Amino acid sequence: MPNHTTGVLSPRHRVDAHVHIMTHRRVRGGIKWVRPVAPDYYNLSLEVTTEELLAHLKEEGVEAFFNFFYPLKPAESEEINEWHQEFAAVCPQAIPFASLHAGDENKVEIISRALDRQRFVGFKFHPYIQGFSILDHRLTRVFQEFQERQCPVVIHTGFAEFYRQPSMVEDTRELLRRYPRLHLVVAHMLYPDLPLECWPALLDEYPHLYLDTTNTLMYCRPGTPDSESLQKLIASHSSRLVFGSDFPMGTLYPTGKLHDIAARLCPDQDSLDDLMWRTACRIIGKDLFADLDGGDTIDSRESRHVE
Repeated sequence: MPNHTTGVLSPRHRVDAHVHIMTHRRVRGGIKWVRPVAPDYYNLSLEVTTEELLAHLKEEGVEAFFNFFYPLKPAESEEINEWHQEFAAVCPQAIPFASLHAGDENKVEIISRALDRQRFVGFKFHPYIQGFSILDHRLTRVFQEFQERQCPVVIHTGFAEFYRQPSMVEDTRELLRRYPRLHLVVAHMLYPDLPLECWPALLDEYPHLYLDTTNTLMYCRPGTPDSESLQKLIASHSSRLVFGSDFPMGTLYPTGKLHDIAARLCPDQDSLDDLMWRTACRIIGKDLFADLDGGDTIDSRESRHVE
């Protein structure tokens, strides 16, 4: 494993739980979109190839990654999921999440095909960019299906001011109330719209709730006002937090900068291993690596940091 910063902890494995390897058109558009707020990405060519994106992840020690590719409008979902399925079939490091749009007419059929035949592990949504609310009545049957299947569902939240959209705090709380057994991964942790201090109670109330620290890590890095709050949350609930970079349209590039921040925020080796790979394994219900400490199963470690 690369040791990006001398004198800090290093995880035994690295899983990036938030990556967007998509068609060239969508990757190019994403890089252009993020550059004004993430100038590091001026150093990544708009003509970057899929092979070059994968090479970067490998250079940073990433052994597996959750890959997200979602439709921007109705009737795109099946084509996108087919592209994604073909990509994942030739990239064993990719852990693919399907998606759909609230405006799709055949949503339950898309779910069935994705999970039963196309071998996706879960679904990802970006309500701000896709243009619908997670409480949209057209998604009621969708979330019922997800809860019944107990598959992971990743939803973009947070940074409402940046997107010039209403906060998703209350919608997320209501979604949890409606579907308390939903295996929900809250991408970006509703940051900064929900104070970090609110998360312990929610994590304790909803045992299938997980937090994706993508982008939050950068804004809560050591020396920032919220750094101590995030460190406390990691110390108490690391088994419910997962690392992500948003590559190739995140906050920092090369993404090893984010690995370094994660290592500096974690108080010990166990919490760093939770953040960097063990929680990701737990979310998908699969041991990606054979050397879990002491032969423990992932589930046996579920409550190590939750009091």
